Amino acid sequence: MPLQRHSRRTNPSPASASRARLPLGALATSMLLVPAGALAADETILPQVNVQDERYDDTPEGYQGGTTRVGKTEQLAKDVPQALSIVSQQLIEETNANTLKEALRHVSGLTFNAGEGGRIGDNMMLRGFYTFGDMYLDGIRDVAQYNRETFNLEQVEVLRGSAAMLFGRGQAGGVINQASKRPILEDRAELALTGGTDTYRRGTADVNYVIGQHVAARLNVMKTDAGSTRDHVTSEREGAAPTITFGLGTDHRLTLSHYYLWTHNTPDYGVPFFQRRPLDVSKHTFYGTNQDYEDNRTNMSTATYEFRISPDSTLRSVLRRAEYMRDLWAVAPRLASGATEASIADGTAIINRQRQARGGEEKTWTSQTDFTTKFSTGRFEHEALVGVELLDEDAGRWSYNAIASAVAPPTTVRNPEVGPPLPATYGNRVKTGITTYEGFTWAPYVQDMVQIMPGWKLFGGARRDDLDADYSNGAQVDYSEWSYRAGISHQPTELQHYYFAWSDSFSPTADLYQFTPGSVVYPAERSKTYELGAKWELFDGDLSLRASAYHAEKDWERNTDIETASANPLLTKKRHTNGFELEGAGRLTERWELFAGLALMRARIDEARPGGNPHVEGMHPRNTPGYSYNLWSTYKLDHGWKIGGGVEAKGERLAYGIGAGTAPITPNKVPSYQRWDAMVSYEQRHYEIKLNVQNLFDKRYYDAIYENGAHVIPGIGRTVQLVTEIKY
Repeated sequence: MPLQRHSRRTNPSPASASRARLPLGALATSMLLVPAGALAADETILPQVNVQDERYDDTPEGYQGGTTRVGKTEQLAKDVPQALSIVSQQLIEETNANTLKEALRHVSGLTFNAGEGGRIGDNMMLRGFYTFGDMYLDGIRDVAQYNRETFNLEQVEVLRGSAAMLFGRGQAGGVINQASKRPILEDRAELALTGGTDTYRRGTADVNYVIGQHVAARLNVMKTDAGSTRDHVTSEREGAAPTITFGLGTDHRLTLSHYYLWTHNTPDYGVPFFQRRPLDVSKHTFYGTNQDYEDNRTNMSTATYEFRISPDSTLRSVLRRAEYMRDLWAVAPRLASGATEASIADGTAIINRQRQARGGEEKTWTSQTDFTTKFSTGRFEHEALVGVELLDEDAGRWSYNAIASAVAPPTTVRNPEVGPPLPATYGNRVKTGITTYEGFTWAPYVQDMVQIMPGWKLFGGARRDDLDADYSNGAQVDYSEWSYRAGISHQPTELQHYYFAWSDSFSPTADLYQFTPGSVVYPAERSKTYELGAKWELFDGDLSLRASAYHAEKDWERNTDIETASANPLLTKKRHTNGFELEGAGRLTERWELFAGLALMRARIDEARPGGNPHVEGMHPRNTPGYSYNLWSTYKLDHGWKIGGGVEAKGERLAYGIGAGTAPITPNKVPSYQRWDAMVSYEQRHYEIKLNVQNLFDKRYYDAIYENGAHVIPGIGRTVQLVTEIKY
């Protein structure tokens, strides 16, 4: 049964709790209340029988989100002694955030990288550090590079800071966990159709069906066919996620699920830089061709068994098979040498089209088993976790033909030709440079949270990851790394939480990056985070507020540009980020709700890599704005009407290469921006109509950057989408 937030909205009153047991309880009680004298002489009074059962609580949690397992035990965000942002299903639906990237716009301190350097798909920075290897689905590593959807998500959980003790190898920024929708003991169905500008069409269905007393199944499906305010950029997506759970409301629960997602997109490499700024052209301008494509196919099958041994002890075991395939054929724009302000203005400057053609596949088996229990030793109360994770990876990556003539011809700055005459060899997709990787990780972990006095807890945990990796070129990587987590937590009341936490992470030379180690094998990346935080529940729990100050640092930072990493695997030797975060989520009044966040970051590179450019020391890291903030708020009017709006903003970001030279580095700069969105909806019991306007003021802004400075991607222009939803 989900944990209850301390709130006048979600805590049932004693009367309502009694009503949940009325069917048999009322009958027994009424019999016992009959006066004794009213019984016949030959009748006897039977012993009292109390019949109770758990009621599944599916009360919407609004912007605060539901319970989470990012700490390995089911708990509310307010009880996690680490900064945690939850993007709830309500927030996802109200803002019409149909991709994971759109949903994460509500997370301050997070930025987006452009797909280059061998990477495609979701690629985010958190607190100034990479997260592409820190993506999870229901607590299991979601390793591949692809564009993720939200049609089957209950919420998105962003645990900030080093988290290798809980999740294994990773970065200093944190982890992004996608929590899937699960079957419930209630028949219901929702069908939504969306139409919008730029030929946007989308259909989703969410059907939950109770099969038996303790068995339910749920099916989520999605089909999307969309254009974009970016010329010639389109996206096709389809997905299905069937799930069945046996043993709901019992001590033994088994869930079987499958997740399928197929995407066919036009890859967008945006515009190049000119004079250290994004090229000044229309936000609609697209320099690719009509032959460009990006295909991704994801299949994941998962079995989860949960055994509640006692009220204080639970065993949970998960087994997942995942297969990912990706294929890319595109061009990236590069401004030809000799461009001037005059040639840019009159449109005669030349844009070269650099071929981006590669593919890859990953196949993984993951087994994760957790045992959690509570016990006492004298006056100390313990909450212990013991677990083990096994991960088997089989991956391959390749480039397509390296024929020099198999490139798209150049075009011009102002009038790019999307369908140019192509060489006969352009479509020759011959795999070259094939690299395969096989890795096996074995990782036991243990954690204990000890209550030393009322309201005070100490916690500490350790995990050891043993990684054994082999490459097709004969290279081998063998790492055994420890990760730790420790801190102190003080909860004087159910509405307050103060904590100080320390945690660390590691990431080896290989695995995620699939780099060959080269002639020099550097130590594994090591990250550590110190965090001081506070969480408050205001208005009797209706509004959650959190604040945190942190120091995060990383040693032996790897180069994530796959195309150059074999020659230069190390990016920097040491860098850090100091930051402050403030976030609020929930309800101010019965009608007024909000979700807001602010992140301030002061990041610096402390040491260049051995033999690297010394001028990088003291520079601000790439794609790490000094500030970012977000706000979304809605207000309920009478008769089912609701209005809402919000803003997402980021400060100036830098993009520059860190090569082996010794010349001073002059970075490209991406300007700050604010993007405003708005919404109005009309909702009744069995249907809802909702109108969303994204980028309300049609502002030109830059959504993602390629860190090495070659190009930047403009965000969408103004879009209008109408959603019609039927519920029964």
